Amino acid sequence: MILKKITFLILLSLIITNISKSDFKDIKKKAIINKPEIIFQIQKDKKGCIKDLYVSPDKNYVLPVLKVEAPSGYGLDNRFDYALSKFEDFSFPCGSGNVEACQNVKRVILEWAKADAAKRTGPSDGEGRHWNDTLTVNLYIASPMMAAYSFAKQVIVISKSEDKIIKDWFKRIVRKNKHLMYEYSNYKTGSGANGTPKRAHNHALSSAVSHMQLGILLNDSKLFRTAFKNFEAAIRYQRKDGSMPIETRRGGRAMFYQARAMNALAVIAILAENQGYNVWNYEHKGKNYHNIVKFFIDFTENNEIVFKYAKSMKHPGPAKNYKRQDLNSRSSSNWGWLYAYASRFPDHENVQRLKKWSQDKSNLNSYQWDIVHHYLKIGKRPFGSASWTVVEPNCHFTK
Repeated sequence: MILKKITFLILLSLIITNISKSDFKDIKKKAIINKPEIIFQIQKDKKGCIKDLYVSPDKNYVLPVLKVEAPSGYGLDNRFDYALSKFEDFSFPCGSGNVEACQNVKRVILEWAKADAAKRTGPSDGEGRHWNDTLTVNLYIASPMMAAYSFAKQVIVISKSEDKIIKDWFKRIVRKNKHLMYEYSNYKTGSGANGTPKRAHNHALSSAVSHMQLGILLNDSKLFRTAFKNFEAAIRYQRKDGSMPIETRRGGRAMFYQARAMNALAVIAILAENQGYNVWNYEHKGKNYHNIVKFFIDFTENNEIVFKYAKSMKHPGPAKNYKRQDLNSRSSSNWGWLYAYASRFPDHENVQRLKKWSQDKSNLNSYQWDIVHHYLKIGKRPFGSASWTVVEPNCHFTK
């Protein structure tokens, strides 16, 4: 009798897994745009949103930066990060439906489009400058400006001529900064990520997010579906413990980069959800997004679990000590994914674990304190910035 029950549960598990694979396969091949131009919907409940325009538009200059000049070593072109920080003063309240903010979002984007700004003139050789230039544009300009433009179109009227200028510019910068890595070979022995396809890399995921958003703006379903190939690779090629091989080899920034990849995956899932598709539960041989989240939570309880991967010290940037993981407690790029995940899966054992920790904080370490802090903040206070989350997560990630 017990053997029959075990056999039944195994069969049921296989059936559920196959359904998950079948559904995802159909979405990957056949999904269409059901809500053209709606990248993120303006929320009705704005409790976790920035609603007011706190800056004077005539003093908050978001001047076009014409050419991308990222370093060939570690890092991005920080002029664009600065421009994004100024642009968010308009885009965040626009995302809450503030008319004046949306008017300024349109004005800034139109200025950048007319100037043909964020032009990449560097090589497309797969070397460091190429990687850093493309991420600079996808992360700081293309994704956040497309999302903000979608908000603006939900609030104000934009002329056909201006709409064309803006969309043509978006097409140019997304395609010129395409870095989906489909043509690259898998990582080799000694890389710390042996056998993992490069399309699972956080840079590739960022490019995929830009393509997905452009597809929604242009009502181009094929372009929209692009991101699912990268999403699938990131889920399939995680390790059994939920660690992401490409990201966790990166020394003191192993979890820093795992978090960024988790954010990009969350954005792809939310954009799909906003068009009527559920990819959150895509699973391959027991590997899914829940498992990736579990590893992150496991890490907060015992940070040593990442050391065996992080000690590879592949491109750690300034974080040279792999035993000291660089996770800024205030950065949405480290924690934004949690707002999407916990608000959708409040009863999952991962989230219940955080709930239990939040009820007795006396024995928590610093990493646990940080994740519990964000868990308790969901739906309450907004972040002050967004890059890997594209939009303000406590407003547009929560469900």
